[in-house]
Amino acid sequence: MTPSPQKGTSLRPPSGLEFILGEVSSPPSFCVVYGDDDYLRTLVLHKLRRHWLPDVEDEFCLREFDGNEVNWTAVEKELTTVSMFSSRPRVIIIEGADRFVAEHRGELEKLLSGSPLRNVLMLSVSQWSANTRLAKLALERGLVVECDFARKKGQELIPWMIRWAKHQYSLSLNRDAAEILLESVGPICGLVDQELKKLAGLGKKTVTAEMVASLTGTWRTKAVWDVINAALAGKPGESLGEIQKLLEAGETPLSILGMVAPMLRRLNMATQRYLFPPPGQRRSSLQESLEEAGVPAFALKAEEERLRKLGRQRALKLLHWLRSADAAMKGAIPTDPRLVLERLIVVLGATACSGGDCDPV
Repeated sequence: MTPSPQKGTSLRPPSGLEFILGEVSSPPSFCVVYGDDDYLRTLVLHKLRRHWLPDVEDEFCLREFDGNEVNWTAVEKELTTVSMFSSRPRVIIIEGADRFVAEHRGELEKLLSGSPLRNVLMLSVSQWSANTRLAKLALERGLVVECDFARKKGQELIPWMIRWAKHQYSLSLNRDAAEILLESVGPICGLVDQELKKLAGLGKKTVTAEMVASLTGTWRTKAVWDVINAALAGKPGESLGEIQKLLEAGETPLSILGMVAPMLRRLNMATQRYLFPPPGQRRSSLQESLEEAGVPAFALKAEEERLRKLGRQRALKLLHWLRSADAAMKGAIPTDPRLVLERLIVVLGATACSGGDCDPV
C-alpha cells in the first residue's frame, strides 16, 4: 500500500487495520490518525515514524509532545528547524492532540494551505470531524488514517486478526480460534495483540481454538478490571493483591500494563471527547462520550462511575502516565518494572494526585 495525498474529499480515509499490514511509500508530511483505539493509532504512528526515521541514530530527529500541554509556538519552531547533523526531517508527533487541534485549527489550516512542509507533523486524535475545512484540507493535501476498532463488527475484525497473526507473528490462526480470542478479550486492539504475542511465545506455528481458550482465560480480564476498580476506589492494597495473582500466573509487569492500558485509554478518550467537542457540535454527555470511545452499552454506567472517581485532571494525564510507565519498563530508566506498575496503580487512586501532578515514574 502506498499512501499519498488523498485527492478529492469524497474519498474515505484508509483504515488503520489495512495500513499497518501494507507498505509505506512517500507519505505526505502532514498526517492525522484518528479513531476509538489508541493502540491502533500508535501502531500506525510507529509505521509512519519508521518510514521517516528508519535508523536508531535518527531518533534525535524525533520530537514527541502531549497535546494537552504543547503550544503552537513550540510546534512551529520544530516544523521550521533544519537538522544540522542529519539529512532526515524532524518528525513531530503530538499524542492526544484533540485539545491542540481545537485551539489551533486556524494555524493548522494555514499550514496546510501553504508550501509543502520541510519537516513532518503527525497528529493523534480520538475524534476527527470530516466536515470541517481542516479535515478537507488534510484529506486533500495530507494523509488521514481511520483507527476505529471497538466500533467495527466481528466479521471485519476476525479476518484482520487472522492476517495480523500471520503478518506480525507468523502464526496460523483459524477462524474459530480468532472468534474465541475476540470474545475473550473484547474488541480492544491492544489486548488482541497482547494475546497473539503470548500465543506466539508458545513456539507453535498453528494456533487452535483449544489453545486460545486455555491461555486467554477470561479470569485475566476480570482480574485487570479488579485492579482498576480497587485502585480508583482508593483500595491500593486490594489492587496490588490482584497484580500479585497475575504475576503468580505467569504474567509480567509489562504484559499487565498492556492489559490495563486499553481500559485507561478509553477513559482518556472519553474525557477528550467530553471536554473538547468538534467545532459546531454540542458537547456530549459523559455517557455519550464513553459510548463514542468504544464502551459497550452494558458497561456505560460502571465506566462513568470509574471516570468520575478518576477526575478530569487525572484522566487527561493517563496517556502521559502510560507512556512514561511503558518507557521505564522497557529500560528508559534503571528501575524494577514491578515498582513502576505498582506506582501507576497507586497514583490512579491517590486523592493527592487529583490535580494530575503525580507521575508513575
